[in-house]
Order: sequence, then structure tokens, then C-alpha cells
Amino acid sequence: MPKIRMFMPKILTSVYSFYKIYVKLSKMVYKVNSNVLKEELSQYRRYDKYKYRKHEWLLYAAIGAVTMAVTAWVFYKNTAFVLICSAAGLFYPVIKKKQLVEKRRNVLRLQFKDLLYYVGASLSAGKSVEQAFVQAHKTLENLYPGENSDIVNETGLIIKRLQMNENIESILKDFAERSGIEEIQHFADVFSVSKRTGGNLVEIIRTTTRMISERIEIKQEIETSLAAKRQEQRILSLSSVAMVLFISIMSGEFMEPMYTTAAGRAIMTFSLILMGSGVIISNRMMNIRF
Repeated sequence: MPKIRMFMPKILTSVYSFYKIYVKLSKMVYKVNSNVLKEELSQYRRYDKYKYRKHEWLLYAAIGAVTMAVTAWVFYKNTAFVLICSAAGLFYPVIKKKQLVEKRRNVLRLQFKDLLYYVGASLSAGKSVEQAFVQAHKTLENLYPGENSDIVNETGLIIKRLQMNENIESILKDFAERSGIEEIQHFADVFSVSKRTGGNLVEIIRTTTRMISERIEIKQEIETSLAAKRQEQRILSLSSVAMVLFISIMSGEFMEPMYTTAAGRAIMTFSLILMGSGVIISNRMMNIRF
């Protein structure tokens, strides 16, 4: 017994030392994971910006340069002017970026509708919010394979942040702010209020999911109906250039004064301005925000 009493303080001291080491290691691991997550979150994409890949920028720059060069040749047939216009066409990626941002948001909006459906189904089955997002992430990985799916990356980030004991309301709010999508902001607000007030979370989310899904479907129907009109607008825009090209090829002598005289160049410039104005106005008419 005396020997046991002598060893007891040493055993307790050793246990306490191991416990201190464990706590320090746990804090270090948590700090490393937290820093990695913060770095990943800081580098994570914002949906109001678009970063071109190298081949994408080259593709759109080539499209802009070729389009401007062909247009300049059809209306002026002047080598110097063709080179100047083709150089101006290199700035097309800057104009295209806004369309790509909107396109990515539309894709994320449709993917978010699927996320709402699977989260609502898991909550109806009696799972917690964290388990619902984990299950939805697994399903979305099968539905949208590959590393470029925004909703899969977002749900993976939500799960990582939940594992770091972050608040689900703040995570969804951050996702809504980065996405800039109205439906995600509405869902984050409703989710936050229902969690704070302690209401029937399953029924609230189910109702909200149904309403948001119906709204997204209405927007999708409007986009589908506008797609045909946009295609007609592109054909009409190209038909004017094609008509001038056809006449200049088939009746070169008839169009010769338009390329050699000052009055002809003024007429061609005025026609080009009218066509450009028509393209800009028609694009604004088709760019319906809802």
C-alpha cells in the first residue's frame, strides 16, 4: 500500500502531462485546420466576378478580333482599318465577362433548387440539419460529377465549416452574399429566423423550398421562351453584314464607290453605326432582369 501511495502522484502527474500535451496538439490541429479553411474560403469564388482560364481568354479574344476584322473588311476594305478593328476586338473578353457571370449564377440557381429538394427530403426523414447537408452533398456529387460543379463545392465547404463548429446560419448567409442570388438570400433569411424562433423547421423549410422552386421554374420558363427570340435577334444582326458582303461580291462595280469615295465611306460608317445601335438596343431589350 505505501508503494502504491508513492506511485499515485507520479501516475497522476504523468496523466496530467499527457492531457496537457493532448490539449496542445488538439489546439494546434484546430488552428491549422481553421487557417486552411480560412485560406480556402478567402480564395473561394465570388459569383459577381469571373476569372478567365488562359484558353478561355484566348478563345474569346480570337472571336472578338476575327468578328471585328471581318466587319471592318466588309464595310471598308482597308487593311489599316481592319488591323485597328481587330485590335479593338481583343477587348471582347471584358464585355463577355458580364454574360459569363450571369450564366454561372443561373446554373447555380438551378443547382440550388436540387439542393433544397434533397435537404428538405432529409429533414422530413428525421435527420438533423448537419446530416441533411451531408446527405445532400453525397447525392449532388453523383448528380453533378466533376470538380467544376459550384453547388458540390459549396456544399462541401458548408460541411467543412460545420465540422469546425461554425454556425449554420452564418454559413448560409455568407453563401448568399457571395452568390448574389435572391433565392439563396431568401432561404438564408428564412432559415435563420426559423432557427432563432424555434418554429417547425421541417415544415418551414419545406414550404420555403416549394415556393423558391416554383419561382426558379418560372424564371426558367421565361428564359426558355426568350431563347428563341435571342436567336432571331442574332440572325437579324448577322443578316445585315451578310447582305452587304453578298452585294459587294456579286456586284463589285456597284459597291465600288462606297469603298473609294469620301461620301461612300461616310455612308458605310453611318450604316455601321445604325447596325451597332440596333444590336445594342436589341440586346438591352432581351436582357430582362427578374
